[in-house]
Amino acid sequence: MQNIPFHIISGFLGSGKTTLLKKIIEKYSDNTKIGIIQNEFAPANIDGAGLRKDGKSIHLLEIKNGSVFCVCLMGSFVRSLEKFVDEVQPEAIIIESSGLSDTTSVAEVVSSGTLSEKIFLASNWCIVDAVNFSKVGLQKQRVVHQLRMADVVVINKTDLIKNGTDELKTEIRSINPFAEIKEASFCNVDFQLGGAATDKLYFSDQKALPRPDISSMVIKSNKKLSEQALLSFLNEWSPKALRIKGFVNLSNRKSVAVQCTFGSVELKYIENLSQPGELIALTTAFSLHEWSKAFKKLK
Repeated sequence: MQNIPFHIISGFLGSGKTTLLKKIIEKYSDNTKIGIIQNEFAPANIDGAGLRKDGKSIHLLEIKNGSVFCVCLMGSFVRSLEKFVDEVQPEAIIIESSGLSDTTSVAEVVSSGTLSEKIFLASNWCIVDAVNFSKVGLQKQRVVHQLRMADVVVINKTDLIKNGTDELKTEIRSINPFAEIKEASFCNVDFQLGGAATDKLYFSDQKALPRPDISSMVIKSNKKLSEQALLSFLNEWSPKALRIKGFVNLSNRKSVAVQCTFGSVELKYIENLSQPGELIALTTAFSLHEWSKAFKKLK
């Protein structure tokens, strides 16, 4: 079995992520075997019951009490996910994560042990409620982190706001300058299974070629690097990766967003991070051990 693309959909309560998930199921489930993972902090998963009532053929793994994001329960989740992959053998997996989630933790799960030989992180979507984004209050830090690690940000409910989205877009770009921003009402956006970076491997017809064995991996570090050292590291490893993205703290007390695709390296200054740096790589050419070992040598 070739590596399976894994997509994350995150967003705060009421943003519309379940609506988007239903649209994806409606579009793809007749022709694609989709595995759905729902992770909520509530003991009863009402959304999961709602998905089953829609009459579409889906394979659902429900994770209660936010256990995907609790270190003490991470091993249990990995075993559950690996069993799910082996038994269901889906062609694509989507996780609808809690509004309180740390989506990088999901990427770390994907890159753990034998699971990394079966699935890879294809894309990370964050849904923003255009009406209520400013009202998330004490959860703002968590929402900002979801935005920071997203490949695509969907500004939803644009039909309900009067003054446009320019101010919100500016705020999102200050958090994540590399994310693609889409505007939508009722989450009517084009979601492509398989991911953006990997599509470039197949050109016009994905089914004409077998999917390569792609791995996704994460480095988290408190290390503060010189910009020269970071560029040297990225220039060495980005030609071997389909994509490297993330955020790094520099030794000059500044922080940068990182975007590397097929050897092209981009850095953009952002507001200083109040958290460790994070890098995610999508590759067929090296292991997490090799990548981490090289990163630890940086000064």
